[in-house]
Amino acid sequence: MKIKKIVVSILSAVFITSTLVGCGSNTTSTESSTSNNSNGEVVTLTYTTWGSPEELKAQTNAVKEFEKNNPNIKVKLQHIPTDYDTKLATMIAGNTAPDVSLMYKTTALAWADQGKIRNISPLLEKDSEISEDTYIDGSFIHTDKDTIIGITPCQEVFGLYYNIDAFKEAGIELPPTKAEDAWTWDEFIKICQKLTIDQNGKNATEDGFDPNNIKQYGMNMPTSIWQTFLNLNDVKYVSDDGMKSNLTDPVVIDTIQKLADLSVKYHVAPSPAQSKTLPAPAVALQSKKIAMDWDGQWVQIDLANAKVNYDVGVLPKMKNNKTTLFGEVMCMFDTTKHPEEAWKFLKWMTSGEGTKDLITSGLWMPTVKSWYTDPEIIESWVVKPGHPDGYKEAILDQAMNNSVPDSGYYIKNSVKISSIISPALDQVWSGDKTAEEALKEIEPKVVPELKGVYTNK
Repeated sequence: MKIKKIVVSILSAVFITSTLVGCGSNTTSTESSTSNNSNGEVVTLTYTTWGSPEELKAQTNAVKEFEKNNPNIKVKLQHIPTDYDTKLATMIAGNTAPDVSLMYKTTALAWADQGKIRNISPLLEKDSEISEDTYIDGSFIHTDKDTIIGITPCQEVFGLYYNIDAFKEAGIELPPTKAEDAWTWDEFIKICQKLTIDQNGKNATEDGFDPNNIKQYGMNMPTSIWQTFLNLNDVKYVSDDGMKSNLTDPVVIDTIQKLADLSVKYHVAPSPAQSKTLPAPAVALQSKKIAMDWDGQWVQIDLANAKVNYDVGVLPKMKNNKTTLFGEVMCMFDTTKHPEEAWKFLKWMTSGEGTKDLITSGLWMPTVKSWYTDPEIIESWVVKPGHPDGYKEAILDQAMNNSVPDSGYYIKNSVKISSIISPALDQVWSGDKTAEEALKEIEPKVVPELKGVYTNK
């Protein structure tokens, strides 16, 4: 569930949502079997997913294990590596929607509004094995208090990944792993400056430092995660009810400007244009193109495979250092002929056991609460090389005790809103406009698109 996939989904979902309006929801999937499990015959479910070859292999194994334990249910796994939402929309339009699907949450919420995603609340209510309390907060995606459209099979949070050797060479103490010990923002900036080295060996605190010829950046942060950055200052870009814009709130403006200043003012992080010349984060850390990477925990599998001498610390703090829960959702389409069997499969794929290969590798995080609280279970999945020494305190504990859900879980019309905000912020990241100028300019365009929030209350 890598962030580039999420960015692609946001760009495509505006088109997808508009094309599906008007498509009838009272269709049947031709991929479902013609037999009924109550007669002892085999039921076939179709499950769609995306992902890397490693993700596909692990999910294929999960399907095989499920089929072994449920001999009357067969699952046809359909891997869609590119143009996922577009191809899924085509399946729906052709009356061949899958039974269960891994989905981008923004798309799932939009399609739920059109009646295409099944409300699984009735299935959950009569299930004696699990409840919402079985999972960590944010794992169930609601549209309202009576409607649940899916469960996240994994959660991801952000941390500060770093090259241990780069810190030792600079004589800097390694980043803290506990929230109470987190760097202040000013401390973070100073450390980034000391870790930013030009081609002549001078760091960003020294006279003669050349910001146009940087060999090692102190920090790398994808500007696409700007919404998660606001959580550090206890602020949102919309009001709690989703009907009022906070874009020109001084705290929002200040927070966005602080993010831009990492490259525009302090030159400790590459600009988006400069980032295009850098290799992937794992390679950039390994080769010391960057000393730190503000990234999602999914990067751990790449760091482990690249054999980087790395670890992870907690995020620096402004008003706080809350990390953001970030994950996609597994849904059941309303057209499934076999909701009971589909529910059984959905439960398996979100149980942790079904996708343990992905969890132990460092790519996914579990969503079942006991995987965060039971020492024996923790020991079974927080293993090297996919999980560094600081992982439990800096990532696992933060996810459980110091996190907030990504705004994509609850802000209605977020895809359309983001399509207005993101291009404007590109001018802030490049230094062509200040955060105040850009946000004041676009707020009148955003306000008409505010439609409220999804809630579980």
